Amino acid sequence: MSDAGKKPAAHPIVFGEREWAEEVERYAPNAVPRLRAETARREIEAGRSDLVRRPCETPGPDKTILPGCRKLYVPLGEEGASAAPFGFVLQAVRTDEGLAWGFLAFGKRHPDNPATRSVYQRAHKRLHGRYP
Repeated sequence: MSDAGKKPAAHPIVFGEREWAEEVERYAPNAVPRLRAETARREIEAGRSDLVRRPCETPGPDKTILPGCRKLYVPLGEEGASAAPFGFVLQAVRTDEGLAWGFLAFGKRHPDNPATRSVYQRAHKRLHGRYP
């Protein structure tokens, strides 16, 4: 099907430059997390239509409060912590074109190292100005 025949996503995902720089570009250019995030973004922007935006548990087990937020497992289309160790957290935003999902945070979903903040904790800090 040509691009002209593609149906636009009901609520597209938009990536803010500042959020992307702070969340993804904090990793070295060849680091696995950054490569996974960049690949996922390219797939999203190319119009992949089978994205599963799951609601974030709120309150989360780590005391995160992410009302109305959604998560995408990265790599896209994978399930489980070992297959999809990273995630995007999205929040509803209003754009000139209507409602969309705004990129909020990226990182490990369930880090092994207790000193590493999860993507959910990073999203909580973006929303509330502090970690839970």
